[in-house]
Amino acid sequence: MPMIQITVPAGSLDASKKAEMIRLITDAAVAAEGIPAVRAQTFVQIHEVPDGGWGIAGRAVTLAMMQAALAAH
Repeated sequence: MPMIQITVPAGSLDASKKAEMIRLITDAAVAAEGIPAVRAQTFVQIHEVPDGGWGIAGRAVTLAMMQAALAAH
């Protein structure tokens, strides 16, 4: 029974994106297990970290900072 936890910055996913992520991750778990019946026993939790609750290289990082860094690449 797969139990998968995903951690994302708060506000980075709307309800439809969360639903899509849950569906796609469940699909991947079922494919990895190779047992279609495992779908009914696959749990996916999305945890949202409050803005500023992430840290990289010893400093707090906000969602805006992450988005700016991603946009630059």
